Amino acid sequence: MHSAELNDLKKDLLRMCILVQAQMHKAKETLLKFDKDLAYEVVMNEQKIDSFHLKITRDCESVLSIFKPSALDLRFVLATFKIVGCIERCGDFAEWIALYISEIESSFDKSLLKKCQMFEMFEEIDAMMYAVYQAFDKKDSSYLKIVFEKDEILGRCRLKAMDMIGQYIRQNPDQSERGLYLFAVVMKLERVGDQLKNVAHEIIFYLEAVEHKHVRKRATTR
Repeated sequence: MHSAELNDLKKDLLRMCILVQAQMHKAKETLLKFDKDLAYEVVMNEQKIDSFHLKITRDCESVLSIFKPSALDLRFVLATFKIVGCIERCGDFAEWIALYISEIESSFDKSLLKKCQMFEMFEEIDAMMYAVYQAFDKKDSSYLKIVFEKDEILGRCRLKAMDMIGQYIRQNPDQSERGLYLFAVVMKLERVGDQLKNVAHEIIFYLEAVEHKHVRKRATTR
């Protein structure tokens, strides 16, 4: 029976999600409080995420080769295999944000952070991570509606941040490098949203046997 192996896969992936969500919380504090010690902690924790990624990937391959699951179990393993890659990339983005903070000499302009809605972007991501965790843990895709809504909000935040950072650089040309660093953070946060949206698609595939990305594309072209 491979139910024990499937349960272990689920538990490991959920633990990895919790770790990555904690990484995002620390990345937020690193940015808003300019805490370089916390930035170092985020970078060091990335090794734990990489270890989870490697273990879960190998366990998926083992289950597929040894037990040859079918139907729902097969979809679960295939979805887990893809989800773990997306979650690992979210961890990478948290690490990169911490590295950006490590490279600059002083904190970002507080008013610029507010205008760029940096706190709000992190909060949207936190809500998305909670939603995908609950959907996967409880096998309930109804949690995922918010993921697609929040992803659109992140896109609007990115556009506003681009405008605000552009204005800041034009008004403060000597701070152009700092502005570009902040823009890189904004882009990483939007990419986290993209990865979490991909996770939501995979969970829907696992639970409903539907390629949700294809369904959405057909719906938008009618």
